[in-house]
Amino acid sequence: MIPEFFHRYIKKQKNGVVLYPNDLFDQRVQEEMIRADEYKSYFVYAEIDFDSIRNALPKDQEEKFWEAVFKSFATKGRGSDVLGLLENESGVGIIMLDSTMDGWDRLVGRIKEFSKNFITDFGKPLSTIKAFVYPAYLDSKTPAAAQENHA
Repeated sequence: MIPEFFHRYIKKQKNGVVLYPNDLFDQRVQEEMIRADEYKSYFVYAEIDFDSIRNALPKDQEEKFWEAVFKSFATKGRGSDVLGLLENESGVGIIMLDSTMDGWDRLVGRIKEFSKNFITDFGKPLSTIKAFVYPAYLDSKTPAAAQENHA
């Protein structure tokens, strides 16, 4: 279930970040998988589970974590990145088009930067996030920087 403060952010569109509803987000993920397969491209897919974050952080830090996520996308995100609700509104999914784990690491760095004064142990929420590159293998046409993450 969506935390109340998160629901307020969605309603207000406080940071101008678009959050796809689950059915449209699922469809978007499928479209990107097809595109990646057809054009031999790739993307990062990540899932941030509400309960896992809630269990990893005190309530006041949980809100600051999500504020940092939204702020990262609003101020330093790429226009091609996509956020959407996961099934049963259990969390947030992220698609980072034409990105590798280096891109994911940069996003995590921005979130850490925006939450550094509020989150005491960023390792706890970070350890709950599932992130990977699709497709799981990268071929010889993939840029060298992308291959280094999966060698």
